[in-house]
Amino acid sequence: MSMRTKTATRQTASLETPLLENPSHRRTDIVNADADLHAPPCVAVMKWLDAHDFPDTQSRSIDGITPLMLAALHSEDYIVAALLESGARIDALDDEGNHALWYACLGGAPGPILRLVGAGLALDHLNADDMTCLMQAAATGRFEVMWLLLSLGANDSLVAPDGRDALDMAADLGLQLLHAVHERRGPKLVSAGESPYYGPGSARGVFSDNVSR
Repeated sequence: MSMRTKTATRQTASLETPLLENPSHRRTDIVNADADLHAPPCVAVMKWLDAHDFPDTQSRSIDGITPLMLAALHSEDYIVAALLESGARIDALDDEGNHALWYACLGGAPGPILRLVGAGLALDHLNADDMTCLMQAAATGRFEVMWLLLSLGANDSLVAPDGRDALDMAADLGLQLLHAVHERRGPKLVSAGESPYYGPGSARGVFSDNVSR
């Protein structure tokens, strides 16, 4: 199934929820809305912008979020493509210094990520907190996104203000999960300095070995 078909399916599903809640909605509303995906990009963009209260492709919403960022966050790859074709600024930053790729990584769908990287967005851009998209994916457990960014050439040696790189963040998150699982099963793990998960064969070591292969 193509990314455009998946997007159409998701949007149709989201439109069906208010239909069930409000019987006054007609089935034709859904058909017409789905048909918008097949309209010329300029028409689809105009309708999408209006639905999300954006006056134009260059406008900003709360926290400096642009239409391109919002579409990337919602994994609406067709709209991301249409916005780019309509001249949306790809290098625009929100109030925290994040560009659209940050939002695409939060959304998690590969389509917008690949499209934005292909359009020229920097993989290793640092936001106002000196965090990259790769660090964000690692720290939040979006490991599929992390692998995708690494395969596209993201730099895993960049260091955050706390001294950790993306692999450290991924390993720390994994260790936290191991602690949580162990605590639910019984005795607590020993302190982090004595943890059997550090050292050779540790979470970070295993992760690093897999990345290098």
